[in-house]
Amino acid sequence: MNTVSGKDYSGLDGFRIIAAFLVVSIHTSIFTSFSQSADFWFTRILARTAVPFFIMVTGFFLLPKAAKEPRAVIPALKKLLLLYGGSILLYLPLNFYGHQFEGLTAFGFIQKLMFDGTFYHLWYFPAVIAGLLIVLLLQRFFSPKGCLIISFILYLAGLGGDSYYGLSEKLPILHQFYDGIFQFSSYTRNGIFLVPFFLCLGWVLHLRRPPKGKNALYWFLIFLMLMTLEGFLLHHGQLQRHDSMYLFLIPAMYCLFSWLLTRHWPKCACFRDISLLIYVIHPWMIVLVRTGAKITHLESVLIQQSLIHYLAAAFGSCILAVIIWKIQQYLKTKQQTPLL
Repeated sequence: MNTVSGKDYSGLDGFRIIAAFLVVSIHTSIFTSFSQSADFWFTRILARTAVPFFIMVTGFFLLPKAAKEPRAVIPALKKLLLLYGGSILLYLPLNFYGHQFEGLTAFGFIQKLMFDGTFYHLWYFPAVIAGLLIVLLLQRFFSPKGCLIISFILYLAGLGGDSYYGLSEKLPILHQFYDGIFQFSSYTRNGIFLVPFFLCLGWVLHLRRPPKGKNALYWFLIFLMLMTLEGFLLHHGQLQRHDSMYLFLIPAMYCLFSWLLTRHWPKCACFRDISLLIYVIHPWMIVLVRTGAKITHLESVLIQQSLIHYLAAAFGSCILAVIIWKIQQYLKTKQQTPLL
């Protein structure tokens, strides 16, 4: 359980697990066997709350400390760098197996390392590192409100290169602007345009009293419906270059996070670590499930049935994450046990 000044944040801890499984659903296209529209809604709209949630949690707990003492962020940055470095090594076998580094220039490698991630889900770590550094810089000159406004402008700029790219590219000046951005980052869903705003939104929610629980939940559902309308209109209009950023994602996340702050769910200190482990290892589990299906000739069940494919990958990731966490706890206990 996260606690700050004795407060109960079990709602945030519990939703970490839900958010981790939402990320797995994106990468397995959970409902594609049943309905493309249902899958689009679940994975490209509802599940898009997962990553902003993780970012907001970081902003909620870390930025109030950083505003008082900037050095307070150093341990978090070190941990993110270690996690990113370890994750890069973990996925090197899949990189080489997929020939993903063949013909890669030095510039291309730096682009992957700093923006896109060396595997498809690892973009998150350099993005949060860059986003934290940007917000730390903003904190030196602006109030929380000022940081939120500036980061919102960055988010709007990112929106034009993401879900609204089909509109922005029609203006020559914006077309050139985004072409320049895409030279060094494949998406505007990165540490410059996406992350700073949700870090600041989490920070602001720490400073202000959130709406009451039921009201926040009702408003979240309303904004989720509006985000659904926004997403399908953009999708059917073929305007999206990517689908990570929506206008109505902002109020939806504000209300969802506010509601979670009022929840008192079963407390478990392991949720934070296990959700992170699920996020890191789930692509490996997807590969293992697909490989196992081919070896056992169960492709029609474990691969072609998208829901079963998701459940196998999610369940396997969860079990492996718990095992790794148990081993970590055992090793910590061994280190703390006196020899005499």
